[in-house]
Amino acid sequence: MKRTVVILTIAILSAGCSAFLDEQPQADLTRAETEQEALGSKYADAAEAQAELNGVYALFKADIYEMENFMVGDVMTDNCYVGGDGVNEEQFDKVALTATNSLVGVMWSQYYAIIGAATAVIENVKLMDPDSIAPSAAEKIIAEARFLRAWACFDVVRLWGDAPLTLELLPSVTAANLDALYPLMYPPRTGAEAIYDQILSDIDDDTVAALDSYSRGAFRASKGAAYGLRAKVLATRGPKAERPYDEVAALCDKVCDEGYDLVEDFDGLWTVGGKFSSEGIFELLFTSEAEQHNWAYWVLLSDISGSVSVTWRRYCTPTKELLARFDKDKDVRYASSFYWTKVPYDTWYPANDYPLAYKIRQKDSNIILLRLADILLLKAEALVETGDTREALRIVNRIRTRAHIPELDTGLSRDDARLAVENERQLELVLEGQRWYDLVRNGRAVEVLGIEAFRQLLPVPQSQMDINGSLTQNDGY
Repeated sequence: MKRTVVILTIAILSAGCSAFLDEQPQADLTRAETEQEALGSKYADAAEAQAELNGVYALFKADIYEMENFMVGDVMTDNCYVGGDGVNEEQFDKVALTATNSLVGVMWSQYYAIIGAATAVIENVKLMDPDSIAPSAAEKIIAEARFLRAWACFDVVRLWGDAPLTLELLPSVTAANLDALYPLMYPPRTGAEAIYDQILSDIDDDTVAALDSYSRGAFRASKGAAYGLRAKVLATRGPKAERPYDEVAALCDKVCDEGYDLVEDFDGLWTVGGKFSSEGIFELLFTSEAEQHNWAYWVLLSDISGSVSVTWRRYCTPTKELLARFDKDKDVRYASSFYWTKVPYDTWYPANDYPLAYKIRQKDSNIILLRLADILLLKAEALVETGDTREALRIVNRIRTRAHIPELDTGLSRDDARLAVENERQLELVLEGQRWYDLVRNGRAVEVLGIEAFRQLLPVPQSQMDINGSLTQNDGY
């Protein structure tokens, strides 16, 4: 069979979805041994399809979630100084990115690798011979791939706005079909609203129904993770005044209904023994095996020797402004989030007492991408917008009680309650890549960070514009 090519196209699915296996595959695959084009999958059986799906999960364990997620979510905000050296990295710290920043190019490429690989799984499973895979197995593989594609697409649309979208497969490119395929291989950007439509289609009720339920963290798509992702999407899409906050809160409740619960010991979340806890929802698994190490451990905290002995500038140094927001004597999150040690530099603090990021502590630490505290505080954010500030602040106080700090007055005004939720999210989720998205989502980035409004979107990588003449640049770049 000829090798298939994943293309960047904007064939947005229409609203209203049928069951997975009733959909017409969006692919024309040509078997090499036939004279005519025929629909056919490259997967011979369920084991091959599952192996390809596992490959999509593996793509999450790359630079974007081991480093760039922190560069955007924390370094581009008031949470962290960049710490490490390099012009590309300093542009993140100053929120002064350019289209030639190589890290922006890496992010774009790796997100699209996930999207393309997930699409290949979805479309090839649809094309499989019904005798080669059980319907339930096919539905589950497709559902997991759709969740992974939705996750990556959500990051793409939040970071770049309009962007190409991967939804089709094509036959191998030949001299005979190049002219016809070229416009599809190098398409223009599709609108952000259409991308949001596709994300919600990918994590619709059919997807959720086919996913497994968990009440603990997992490096697997789950019902709880899909509900949580959908809540975040609806809390982000469109003008703030038009967002369906009642639905956001209800989706957060659905996550809780899966059986997740806050752990009692906040510090335990960041230990190897705390992997896949009752609070974790979606987390990347790393092990002590050499090829499965968490690279972020060495980037943020320790030398290759395995000890916290620093010989070069580590990334994500907490800002003095951030540290001042903690109650250092009472808030257990302070000691759990930052490690103070001697370093051979004094860029922001004295060299003999320097804070480093401390939520990834070992080479086999997991990276938690979604946990219950995030979802609870998102619900609190939604409740403030619906006017139920007392219940919102009760949720905030639940988080604060675990942190061993005083509760807030539940009678705060809506404006004060809104700020209280924002502040609690900053302290609870620091060094988890959330702050940038929180500020942009709530229209606070320009005010809090003092940036130009156009910088709330990243530049389209110049390397992509050089190979795709249909792409346009975001305003301001």
